[in-house]
Amino acid sequence: MSPAVSRIIADPNRDLIGIMANGMVVTRNVADRPGSGEIASNGSQKPENSGAASSPSGLRPTSEANLSDAEKAVLEDLKDRDREVRLHEQKHLSAAGPLAKGGPTYEYVIGPDGKPYAIGGKVRIDTSPVAGDPEATEARANQIQRAATAPGDPSGPDLSVARDAAQLRSRASREYRLNAPDASHASTEPSYSLRLWG
Repeated sequence: MSPAVSRIIADPNRDLIGIMANGMVVTRNVADRPGSGEIASNGSQKPENSGAASSPSGLRPTSEANLSDAEKAVLEDLKDRDREVRLHEQKHLSAAGPLAKGGPTYEYVIGPDGKPYAIGGKVRIDTSPVAGDPEATEARANQIQRAATAPGDPSGPDLSVARDAAQLRSRASREYRLNAPDASHASTEPSYSLRLWG
């Protein structure tokens, strides 16, 4: 367990909401959790909103107006990341076309407002060669590479898939050249004849 998580668990005034992929810990004040009313400035207790729907994690969504400035900043970062991740994966999906095996899957974190936000995602793509058809395999490799690099900012795994597609295309091209009919070699290679004069 990280020291930050240990401190939060040990702090009775904070609830752990989630941990982002970059290690950022998202927390909430205990006063914001369900079942704990807030004390109004006149000393009377504010009633809890009994009509609030609870989220899957057991935390009820919190209005953005009730969040601290730090929580609002975290929430804005999460919203930006969510939009970026969804757009990134949609570009992969669109470029993959029929090679995509289902829609995108996402990795979520619960924000300070109690709602899930995508912080990572992936699209599964069929990267297998087309058996017995090097031309079709080469076309598939080209499409795989386009799908992997479709977002303007491909990630490390995206670049790895693009490299694998380039290798697949190279193998398919080599297989095609080796299995091409002799007639095609004769028409593409220059012919030389030797004449001796003497």
